[in-house]
Amino acid sequence: MNNGDNFYRRTWAEIDLDALKGNVRVISELSNGKEIIAVVKANAYGHGSVPCSKALNDMGITHFAVSNLREAQILTEGGIKGDIIIFGYCDVPSVMENLDKGYIFTVGSTEYAEELSDAALKRGIKVTVDIKLDTGMSRVGISTESEADRILSQKGLNCRGAYTHFAVADSLEPQNMDFTRKQQAALESLCKSKGLKMHSQNSGGITCHSGFDGDFVRAGIMLYGHRGDLSCPIPDGVKPLFSLKTVVSQLKTVAEGTTVSYGRTFTAQRETVLAMIPCGYADGFNRHLSGNWSCLVNGKPAPVCGRICMDQAVLDVTDIPDISVGDIVTVYSDKPEDVCSLEKAAAQSGTISHEILCCISARVPRVYVKVGKTVDIAFYG
Repeated sequence: MNNGDNFYRRTWAEIDLDALKGNVRVISELSNGKEIIAVVKANAYGHGSVPCSKALNDMGITHFAVSNLREAQILTEGGIKGDIIIFGYCDVPSVMENLDKGYIFTVGSTEYAEELSDAALKRGIKVTVDIKLDTGMSRVGISTESEADRILSQKGLNCRGAYTHFAVADSLEPQNMDFTRKQQAALESLCKSKGLKMHSQNSGGITCHSGFDGDFVRAGIMLYGHRGDLSCPIPDGVKPLFSLKTVVSQLKTVAEGTTVSYGRTFTAQRETVLAMIPCGYADGFNRHLSGNWSCLVNGKPAPVCGRICMDQAVLDVTDIPDISVGDIVTVYSDKPEDVCSLEKAAAQSGTISHEILCCISARVPRVYVKVGKTVDIAFYG
């Protein structure tokens, strides 16, 4: 970590911690008193797990969720305070090697529960776990009360609670709303009969099913200002944190008829001023946007010319006056109304904002901003 503005002004991501704080406030209001589990897996959806978790600690968040053991260890090494639940599979020897960390492990089958319990009993300890219930996602998890009883009977396990994952909580279609209610009912039936704490509400569940029962909500993509499905309304006050920026590295003027970039898919229809930017698909500038995207340069749209390359791209800046090498270029904006908003990039690429964010590469520094000033920088590459 470095403070100040000492970072390589090639391509970087800016993370607005004030927006993060505002999003937490909105999520708290929608959660009806439930505690928030901040989902910071996949490097906090590309935003930087440790800096974001530190900011969340400062906001009073003490529950975190990750996908795998290494992600949990990164939070521990970063000094994050609170409990950490690991959603994904951890092999038993690795669990035993990390018992001192206090992680909450996921048990999604009776066979794994028995193996984990046996290993714990040999050490004379108990492993804290949450039971994963498959209520319709058809991924990891148990499906029956008898399986739950077998897991709860394991003397080497301390079962804190149980959870499920919604398949269509971000859909307002009546059949999907009904499906989600059935998923919730199955979880509640198990947890209440066994005296287990429960959590189910992901971002879609928080937004579209705020009245559901539970002890926690699991805020993922909404924490970062986005939504799982563009048809799902985003609550008032929730704002994106993330923008991807770069600079103009070179300017050149080409004649009418000149072709640009790999495959010669762009041909200049007039004398054209081109701006090179040192940002490509290896940074996370989605290649599907080639020839079909505009960045912002000096507040004006600059179309991408031809194919986005691994490390750079070319923009048409003919109609942008007073442009110079070093001018800042916004590739993905954190403002939904901008021509290059991140959600528009996801829609145009045929994907979701989660994927665009998670594909921002490790070589892109994350620059953390509060009240317009840089407060932290994280380098990963």
